[in-house]
Amino acid sequence: MSRGFGRGNASVNAQVKEMLTGIAERLETRRPDEPLTATGRLAMIQATTMDPVLFRALDDRVPRVDEESDEEGDKAVHEPVLRKDFAVQVREIAEAM
Repeated sequence: MSRGFGRGNASVNAQVKEMLTGIAERLETRRPDEPLTATGRLAMIQATTMDPVLFRALDDRVPRVDEESDEEGDKAVHEPVLRKDFAVQVREIAEAM
């Protein structure tokens, strides 16, 4: 049994799978050729659920968008990940659940 409000892991996993599929659909249909930032990733999860248990479960499963700092603490330049490419990763995670 999960510690989250008495919900079992199977229930949480089923909800997370459904939410991951919805996230992938939104990424594919809304501005698919624009880049996704780390802030955008977090906003996407927050827009999907405000439930603390589900938020943590999504945050654990949705891949991170890399943002590293160089020696001076400045953000390093990375090749941006497009929303449609990120959607493929999210959909694969949902299908594997």
